[in-house]
Amino acid sequence: MQKCLYLFGILIVLLLSACSYDSDKAVKNGDVINMHGPIYNFTRFEHFLEKTESGEKASVRITNYTPDGNPTLYNLSFNGSVFDLEIDRSKNKDRGDNPAKTNMTCTGLLTEEGEQLFIYTLEGCQQPASTENFMLLSVLKEQLEEHDHSH
Repeated sequence: MQKCLYLFGILIVLLLSACSYDSDKAVKNGDVINMHGPIYNFTRFEHFLEKTESGEKASVRITNYTPDGNPTLYNLSFNGSVFDLEIDRSKNKDRGDNPAKTNMTCTGLLTEEGEQLFIYTLEGCQQPASTENFMLLSVLKEQLEEHDHSH
């Protein structure tokens, strides 16, 4: 009986780890990774911005991790005129009452440069209940200089 419980425990751990989306997996998938501090693969986001500025179709995935390591995936695409964003919280154990996935269409992407931050905000986002702006990413300027984003 104890042996069965032990094997059952191992099986549960393996299943839970298979469902996770850790930063190593995100790096291998080419995601832009926000670890609430360091930003990795930021050049992919810059490439996305360049393509959208010239009106080309483009897509990028941004993975935001909570301090506890729970990911929320932002699958962002641009079709030449509007931005489509899918927010995927299905792998985030702390999502609470938030739906596993949310979709919105936005009319623009604004880049704001402050003294210490670059802030990227989607504008004119159509959600079922409202139209609003959605902050996509904020990056400390010093992190851009200090971290190698091509891991």
